Amino acid sequence: MSARPQKELVSGETWYETGEEIPNVRKKLFALRNQCTECNVCEVACSLVHSPAGEINPQLSRIRIDRAPGEPSKVNESGLGFVAEICHHCGNPPPCADVCPTTAFYYDPETRAAVIDQDRCIRCMECVPACPFDVIFVAPDGELLKCDLCAGDPVCVKVCSTRPELLNPGKRYNRVPVLFYERQADFNRAAREKPVARDELGMMQAMLERGEISTGA
Repeated sequence: MSARPQKELVSGETWYETGEEIPNVRKKLFALRNQCTECNVCEVACSLVHSPAGEINPQLSRIRIDRAPGEPSKVNESGLGFVAEICHHCGNPPPCADVCPTTAFYYDPETRAAVIDQDRCIRCMECVPACPFDVIFVAPDGELLKCDLCAGDPVCVKVCSTRPELLNPGKRYNRVPVLFYERQADFNRAAREKPVARDELGMMQAMLERGEISTGA
């Protein structure tokens, strides 16, 4: 048994024998590289929902925000940008599961995402270098952390602070979120959409428009 078993947010377990054909993931996580503001809310939320004790610790997150030198960002057009390091959910079986000596990976029947069974995992770390995108993370206690797609409702996507509905409508923002949970074609279409900017309003003007105050006239 693992010392701190993770609460995997999956809809069930499907196990496949070696050599069996495994259906691929239908919808994946995608991220825009030049929109992230490094607020780290996605890391906090991911660690919270996956921790059996409700622990908020970004080191337990299955998504990590990293610096991308040379990439422009919303907060610094000419300086340092940020990128969300997320599982790409390679074709099944993914390289991480393919090298596992204990067949510790099962598949969510809803999303087809490969998930680590912490009770079968012996922490040999073979899956870590096998991942071509370096997105299997090691928790402080040695457990291996991989995105499970939250049973098809990724919490990181829901809490991303750049989602239009989470932004202050009285400020000027690009109304395109950083994180998406979509099919490849749908993400490509969304990524090509032009951001919609809103003029910044002063506090007084915003309150007037909402009818919270009135002019003396």
